[in-house]
Amino acid sequence: MKSGDQMSTAKNRLLDWGVPVGLFLLFFFFYNFGKISPSEMVKNTGLLAITLLGITLAVGPLSRIFPALEPLKTHRKFWGIASFLIALVHGGLVLIYYKKISLISPGILSGILALIILFLVTMTSNQKALTKLSPKVWKAVQLTSYLAMALAVSHFYLMEQVGGVLVIKRLLGQITFVFAILVIVLRVLILLMPVKK
Repeated sequence: MKSGDQMSTAKNRLLDWGVPVGLFLLFFFFYNFGKISPSEMVKNTGLLAITLLGITLAVGPLSRIFPALEPLKTHRKFWGIASFLIALVHGGLVLIYYKKISLISPGILSGILALIILFLVTMTSNQKALTKLSPKVWKAVQLTSYLAMALAVSHFYLMEQVGGVLVIKRLLGQITFVFAILVIVLRVLILLMPVKK
């Protein structure tokens, strides 16, 4: 019989992996409709990365409003790193399948900048970095995740527009876009909230 600690660890691991895998399956079956093609997998990984990053960034602000969500904070590091790795896969697929794409176009550039920021955040998401950097600097680096999110939203918008008009045909894509914007709005609202003494 497993001890309480072992059960807790197993539960945490299940939640760590369950959220990214569950989101992947959600997009694969309800956005891609089970199709495997270069364009579908590029979109799948992009939507997965931005949604997982959004969940990661929403946990902190939401736990201030709903204290019951506080335990989810322990999963932010795993989900955040996973979102970076998935975004990296997304970028790699774009480079492989869209060789003629311009890396200096606004849409691609915003995606690259988001990836660079997430790389820096990921590289400092450990105890070693925390001891080397001052707490203020470390926190500032981690908060740049929201800038990465804003750049990811910009990337999404610029890549999905046709003739200057945003066109997201599939409902799940529309929900993802709105969710990403709401995460940024939520963070701004939390910053405006008075600090509890």
